[in-house]
This record gives sequence, C-alpha cells and structure tokens, in this order.
Amino acid sequence: MQELGKRYAQLTRLPLLQGVSSGELLAWEEALRLDVDELPASSLPIIRQGDNCSLLLWLVEGELLREHHSRDGLYATRTSLRAPAVIEVDRLFGLTPTYEHTYRAKTDVKLLGVRKSLLGSHLMKSEVFRLNLLNALSACAQKRAAALLPCQLVGAEARLRHFLRRLFRDCEGEVELIIQMKDLAHYIGETRLSVSRILNRWAHSGSIRLGRGHFTILDVAAI
Repeated sequence: MQELGKRYAQLTRLPLLQGVSSGELLAWEEALRLDVDELPASSLPIIRQGDNCSLLLWLVEGELLREHHSRDGLYATRTSLRAPAVIEVDRLFGLTPTYEHTYRAKTDVKLLGVRKSLLGSHLMKSEVFRLNLLNALSACAQKRAAALLPCQLVGAEARLRHFLRRLFRDCEGEVELIIQMKDLAHYIGETRLSVSRILNRWAHSGSIRLGRGHFTILDVAAI
C-alpha cells in the first residue's frame, strides 16, 4: 500500500496529471499498464527529430539532452529537459505530428508513455486531464504568438538577442547554438565582424562560452 501511494504521488506530480484522482489513475493503470521505463545515460537517441509522435510521453526522472537541426541545415540547438516534464505534447496532433527534437538520456532516466490512440478512450474522459491539456496547449500557442509579434529593434545587439530568444523561447538555464558566424550574421542582417564583436563582449562579461562554430549561453533567461 505504501509503494502504491508513492507511485500515485509520483504520477500526480507529472504535467497533465496534476489533480487527477487516485481512482482515475488506478483505472488507467489497470487498462493501460502505466509502466515506467528506466533507461541508462547514453549517446544513442531515444527519439529522433522527424519521428512520428505516436506517444504521449513523460520524463518522470532524470535529464534529457535535446537537439534540433534547422531545415536549411545552417544551425542546430542543444538544450536540456529536466523531469518532471511532458515531451512535445503540442506535436501529438495537427498538420505535422512529428518530433521537433532528437532526445538522448543525459542521465539515467525514467519515461512513461501512453499511446496516442488510447487518449480518447481513457485519459480524455477525465475533466481534470482535459483542462490540464488545454492549458498546456494554450501556453504553447501563446508563447509562439508572442515570439512572432513585431517589435522595434535598434542595433545589432538587440536583433541578436531577439533571434536567440525566439530560438530558445521554451528553454531555461544553459543552452548551446551550433552555427557559423557568417550564417548568424546573415540571419540578423548584420556583418560577421559586428556579430563577432558582440559575442566576444558577451564572452568577456561571462554571459557565454565561445567555441569554434558554436557558443553556449550560460543562462538564456539573462540574454
């Protein structure tokens, strides 16, 4: 009984399951077998960018490294996702129900998945789950809309900050951008020299770590 209570406490801390009753969780567990998979840290992908999003997937424990490659092939981003988290819930349905990122286990992780085909027959019957899902999808839509709003940008540094904030709009903490300086300059309509000066100034102040063909922002919220 103690182990069961611990398991329910763990599940109800997960996004979308907060507030769901123990009775509903018990019914889902009996019908869906809510088994948590444990995976060791590894450089091998768990999910690849472009894979079909066929599972509602939670990160229950641990940390994932996620990587996104742009369609034009000119840049890639690397960020971390820490538990508890739901993985790309906004990609389950719509025009392109595929993952935006590749995911690898940065640490030992625990994952919980429910097949998309089972959402309607079980989870969507819960009013609490539906409200949680609606709130999560609304938050995703509002963040994207805010990132697309026009704003007055004066100078190269403002344009660079705006570009980075749009790239990493859903991220926290340390993030990495893999890109050639000339390509970054082209994205924001500046010269390579201008962008190089800004990044070197940020590196000198301790905001970023510069590398060859990439740089790491130590706290993306501070950019």
